Amino acid sequence: MELSNAREQPRGKLRISLPLVSGLVMPAIIQFMRTYPEIELDIDFSDRMVDVIEEGFDAVLRTGEPSDSRLFSKRLGGFQLQIVASPDYLAQYGVPKRPADLATHSCLLHKFPSTGKVEPWPLRVETGEPDFELPQTMVCNTTEVIVDVTRSGLGIACLPDFMTSKSIKNGELVRVLVDYTAHTGVFRLLWPSSKHLSLRLRVFIDFMHSQLFTSDLHG
Repeated sequence: MELSNAREQPRGKLRISLPLVSGLVMPAIIQFMRTYPEIELDIDFSDRMVDVIEEGFDAVLRTGEPSDSRLFSKRLGGFQLQIVASPDYLAQYGVPKRPADLATHSCLLHKFPSTGKVEPWPLRVETGEPDFELPQTMVCNTTEVIVDVTRSGLGIACLPDFMTSKSIKNGELVRVLVDYTAHTGVFRLLWPSSKHLSLRLRVFIDFMHSQLFTSDLHG
């Protein structure tokens, strides 16, 4: 019986690609490693659109809808982009009431590492509102850095809710322009449809589905 159980334990290497949001994924990854110590993880942290099949990944976590018919996918959870600032910043520079007010604020912007393009903010601009550009007080390709700078009171940022929820709860950040912000996004796990679904890949898919957005691991 013991030999049979040993053979059924998932083991071997998994090569996975994860987005640059370690605050979201690492608590689940750490718990996975504790739960399945015989599985070896080869992790690539990147926001670029990797070629899952050509680059030999077992699974990839990304946002958006899958477009490659060679891949299976599983929805892990949703998120929203929110515009936030620290109470100290808002006390010093005022609370923007309309999107156009951002033209006079310090804006902390995220750029996609793969393209270098600045990520647009999901602002609903009403008819008759003046055109404006977001000041590029800081542009950074890592959102976790933007969270730290925003909490330090140096500007306003647009960040996913899973990165700001804890800071909002403890009063370090405040949402602004709520009525003008509309966004929903989805995280999906992708894997090659041609790949044999090994036990180690199956338990990884099931674990991430059960833990990533439905637990309090990431606060």
